[in-house]
Amino acid sequence: MKMIGLKSTAALALAVGITGVLSTSLVWAETEYVPSSSPKAQELDTKPGPAFTTIDGKVSKIEGSIYVVEGPAYNAIGGGANSNEVRVFVGKDTKKISGEKRVGDKIRAELTQGGFANSIQ
Repeated sequence: MKMIGLKSTAALALAVGITGVLSTSLVWAETEYVPSSSPKAQELDTKPGPAFTTIDGKVSKIEGSIYVVEGPAYNAIGGGANSNEVRVFVGKDTKKISGEKRVGDKIRAELTQGGFANSIQ
């Protein structure tokens, strides 16, 4: 009888341990992708990569290769879930579908998870 009780206790302890590890992993994963609104805290990709999100918006500022775009990011990168400002790195490998962009232009850009614009139109 004690052997059955010991097995039940061990199974319960294992289940609680697994639940704790999974819960901690989920909380860590949720906070891992929360972007910072501080421009210095977020390093942008400088090379193309797998597409992560698409943004639509208006170019509010251009600082060298970095475009600041006002508009929604479908995966909320760049400035947080309530932010409407996204920093985008536009490099020589960015496919510019409709030519060069200027402040005030409306754009649609396909971005990597690190903020590199694979394409911009």
